[in-house]
Amino acid sequence: MAFKPSDPQARQYRMTWDEVLDRLNPIIELVRCLEHDPVHVWGVPRGGAVVAGMLAGHADVRLCDSVDELPHLIVDDIIETGATLRSFKNVCQRVAALVDKRNESEPLRDRWVVFPWETADEACGPTDNVRRLLEVIGEDPTREGLVKTPERVVKALLEMTEGYRMDAEQVLSTCFESSADEMVVLSHIQFTSLCEHHLLPFVGEAAVGYLPQGRVIGISKLARVVQMFARRLQVQENMTTQIAHAIQECLKPRGVGVVVRAHHQCMSCRGVKQPNTEMVTSCMLGEMRSDSAARAELMHLLKD
Repeated sequence: MAFKPSDPQARQYRMTWDEVLDRLNPIIELVRCLEHDPVHVWGVPRGGAVVAGMLAGHADVRLCDSVDELPHLIVDDIIETGATLRSFKNVCQRVAALVDKRNESEPLRDRWVVFPWETADEACGPTDNVRRLLEVIGEDPTREGLVKTPERVVKALLEMTEGYRMDAEQVLSTCFESSADEMVVLSHIQFTSLCEHHLLPFVGEAAVGYLPQGRVIGISKLARVVQMFARRLQVQENMTTQIAHAIQECLKPRGVGVVVRAHHQCMSCRGVKQPNTEMVTSCMLGEMRSDSAARAELMHLLKD
C-alpha cells in the first residue's frame, strides 16, 4: 500500500545534500557520455537551474540561458508525470532529473520532495501552490480568514482522493461461500467525487447488482469499492466502468451491473449553469449484458 498520511507536513520528504550528490552522479556520467565538447545544458526553472549549475562544477558543461539555445541536455530537479519535460521534446530528446517519480519506489514516490536549496515557504510544498492560486484570483493569503486555508485545502484534497491509496483486491477480499444464485443488489450508495477536468465535485449515488456464482461478498465492501473509485479525480463514465470491472475480477460472479446517478458542479456553477441536470451512467458485464431478462430485473429492482 502507498504512503497514506493526510497531514501535508507528514507527506514531506526532506532530501539531504548527500542524497542530492548521490543522485547527481548518474547525470554527470550521462554528460560525459554525450559526444559534445562542451555539453550545452539547460535547467528547467527553478529547481532544474540548480541542477544545471551543479553539473557545471563537475563536467565540461556550458549553461544555456534559454531553451531556445537548443541544449544537448535538459535537466530538472524532479519529474512528477513528465508533462513539463514532454513540452520540450521537440527541442531536446535527452532529459534527466534528480528524482523521477515515474520510476521511484518508497519513500519518494508518494511524498512531496523538499530539496535542500528550497526556502521555508517553498518547503510548505503543495500549500505554497494554494497560496499562489489565492494570489492569482486577487486574494491576500495572509489575511486572517485565509491564513490556514492552504493547509485545509491540501488536507481536504488528500482525503477526497484517498482512493488512489486503496486497492480493489483488498477492499473486495471479504467473500463467503454461498449457494445463492439470485440477484444481489445494493442501492443508494452515496458518494462525492471530483471531476478531473475542473476539480469540482460531482455528487450522487450508485447501485451495484451481481449474480452470484458460489460466492457472495460482504455488502459493506460493495459500498467501499464505490467510495474507492469515487475518491479519485474522475469522469463518471470511467468510474462506473471501473467499479463494475473490479467486482467482476475479484468476485467472479455470473454478471455485474452498476448504475450511477450524479449532479455535476462543473455543470451547475460554471459553463452552461444547469443546476438541475442529472447524469446517469451504467456498465453491464457477463449475464447482465448478454441476458436481457437479467438486465431488466436489475433495472426493475432499482426502481424506487
